[in-house]
Amino acid sequence: MDEEKRPLFNLKAVVRETGVAAATLRTWERRYGLPRPQRAPSGRRLYSQRDIETVRWLTLCQSRGMTIGQAVALWQSLTEAGKEPLLEVRRTAAEQSPLQGEALARWREAWVAACLAFDESAADAAFGQALALVPPEVACLEVLQKGLAEIGEAWYQGHATVHQEHFASALAALRVQTLLAAAPPVSRAEPLLIVCPPGETHTFGPLLLTYLLRRAGWRAIYLGADLPVEEIEAAIPRAAPRWVIASACQLPPVVDIQALGLRLQGRVLLAFGGRIFNELPALRSRIAGYFLGEGLDEAAARLGEWSARPPALPAIDPVSAEYRRAQALYLEQEWPIKTHVLSLLSLHPLTRDLPNWLPEYTFSHLRAALMLGDMELADAYVDWLRGLRDGFSLPAGWVEPFLEAYLGGIEQHMGEDGALLTGWLNRHIGGTS
Repeated sequence: MDEEKRPLFNLKAVVRETGVAAATLRTWERRYGLPRPQRAPSGRRLYSQRDIETVRWLTLCQSRGMTIGQAVALWQSLTEAGKEPLLEVRRTAAEQSPLQGEALARWREAWVAACLAFDESAADAAFGQALALVPPEVACLEVLQKGLAEIGEAWYQGHATVHQEHFASALAALRVQTLLAAAPPVSRAEPLLIVCPPGETHTFGPLLLTYLLRRAGWRAIYLGADLPVEEIEAAIPRAAPRWVIASACQLPPVVDIQALGLRLQGRVLLAFGGRIFNELPALRSRIAGYFLGEGLDEAAARLGEWSARPPALPAIDPVSAEYRRAQALYLEQEWPIKTHVLSLLSLHPLTRDLPNWLPEYTFSHLRAALMLGDMELADAYVDWLRGLRDGFSLPAGWVEPFLEAYLGGIEQHMGEDGALLTGWLNRHIGGTS
């Protein structure tokens, strides 16, 4: 018998784990056939871990505006379609109601406009309207998360400034923190640590994930941004989590998530997610952990499914000996390479006035692809560079001389041993990527 289906828990334990009253559980069982406990020889109900997750699923549906009858009907329809209900959590209420979707889009548009105008009151009013329309999880996902993504894209296209983006991010985080303070008591004893590795400055996703998990009954502990791997390890004995959840939106922090997974093996389970793992699925096989899914709303269901017995750890793609040799030499020569590249950039008319953050940001992506064992992981970054506007009036044709400076520095200080890097750069300079 699967461990998650083994009848181990009495009614009192299920009440403690889910927060649902005993009388309600008996009514659901009698009227709807969910959950489906077995009986001990004495006649007492015995529930499995799956029964507990089923109850949590039903209460999640209720929090999203369904009646218990509608939630049971959804469960039955998913089961009849051959789907696993615990993983088929509908992403938003907007998907269930076109009218709600249209209204949420209007309030999101109003929230974005207010943030770009630095109008906190108008932004709060727009988000408040969304909260009145749908459950708070949905409002956060549809207005705050998607609104921030729109503002980030506006910055990339040169239609918004970095200070507008920062204002919106800070305001969104403040609203989620307010909701988090009012979240219901946790119903699961085991804690989760939610972390952002070094270099990861996008903190809204992990903060929102903390709230979503708390709403689902998990004891989620958020440790904040840019946390060194050693500090994450130091928190584990005190917090005693079963899971550490790491998030990354960009390629460079994935290197530390990779290191964290290897260091935690045999001690704590690692789950991971974030935009970069959605954009580059090949990254998932580089991490000694479990991919949580492409949407934040999937995390609670997946963790619930894995709580009794996690699946086998996926195989990790090894880093080749060629890459390991190149890594060692690059790290040894990194400072001379940087000095050489910055000198070349300062001399070329198309690159001498670039934003100050851009050279180091590029170095971090090249280093990450090298450390992860596949330079093609940085291909998307070059595509990103070619489309960058950022409000800096970047000169036409700047990307080729920019990459040529990196090529010159690496050739000078790594020679033939830098072939992995120089070959990749030549391919992009030649425009054949």
